[in-house]
Amino acid sequence: MKRLVLLLGLLLLGAGISHADDTSPNGVYRPTLATSARSYLKKFSLNRVTPDEVVQYVGAPDKTSNIAGSDYLTYNIEPKKGNGVIEYTFVVKGGVVVNVTYLNSGNFFGVTQSESAVQLQGK
Repeated sequence: MKRLVLLLGLLLLGAGISHADDTSPNGVYRPTLATSARSYLKKFSLNRVTPDEVVQYVGAPDKTSNIAGSDYLTYNIEPKKGNGVIEYTFVVKGGVVVNVTYLNSGNFFGVTQSESAVQLQGK
């Protein structure tokens, strides 16, 4: 029994360490369906994170675009039943992320929710 408890403790510790490795020194990590969008956006280090850091810790973007001198890196988060669209878009200007937006379009009950790090942080 003691071995089982020790093994479970080591597994939980290993899981915590592996999650920490997936987070940059600036707190960047790949959001999932379980991520609280408001919390993620409120805590995101605007004007410090580079696009390279986003790609390293979030992964390759699903789509990119350049509009009016800003680069947009968009990541799709797959909804459980494949309905609607959930995406995070990192807006890059001057070599740093200046905003992150969240869009949940019709995933649950057909209601669209959008949030912005700039608005939530009051910047």
